[in-house]
Amino acid sequence: MINKADFALLLEHLTTERDVLLVKMLFGTGCRIGELVGSRVGDLDLEEGLLHLDATRTKTKEYREVLIPGNLLPEIRSWISGKSPGEWLFPGQKEDSHITPRRVQQIVSKAADAAGIQRVYGLSKDGRRLNITSPHVLRHLHAVEALSNGVPLNALQDQLGHSALQTTAVYLRAGLEHRRRSYEGFGADIPIGDTGAVTEEVRSEHREEN
Repeated sequence: MINKADFALLLEHLTTERDVLLVKMLFGTGCRIGELVGSRVGDLDLEEGLLHLDATRTKTKEYREVLIPGNLLPEIRSWISGKSPGEWLFPGQKEDSHITPRRVQQIVSKAADAAGIQRVYGLSKDGRRLNITSPHVLRHLHAVEALSNGVPLNALQDQLGHSALQTTAVYLRAGLEHRRRSYEGFGADIPIGDTGAVTEEVRSEHREEN
């Protein structure tokens, strides 16, 4: 699992405006890669800060509204300036086609390698390497950070498009581990041992105050 510091390094090693915004939106919205790359300009509602996902593009086959972080809205406005509603939000190399999930995976993997945050944790059934930094991991990072910042579990479920709450609840454990790592080293300077003198001093001060 990567963290926000890794994510910042990843952004520094992306080379185009399209790729930077795409990766920011993957993390910022928690969308599945297919949901985001299949979006058109007209699916955005920047006044409300929403991305509309029709049922044909979601895993659950249900319509979903995804919140877009407010700090991304100016970048999105700049990116879509002059584009028509029917154009792909993230066009590919071929005319009238969007960027493919496979191409996004390659872009993220290349940037992660350059940033020094890429690691292989195993192989797929067909022999492909499984990377610790991938577009789908950005969705996991979104979930962990959302829970760490107090987003209710049912709100995160709606954002991610999980049909069952227990699927979203898996991230509670990941969030705990993330918090545990963040606390590593905390309290190292707290005195341990005989606290009797300290306790008596506190009692004495308490009696004087009263």
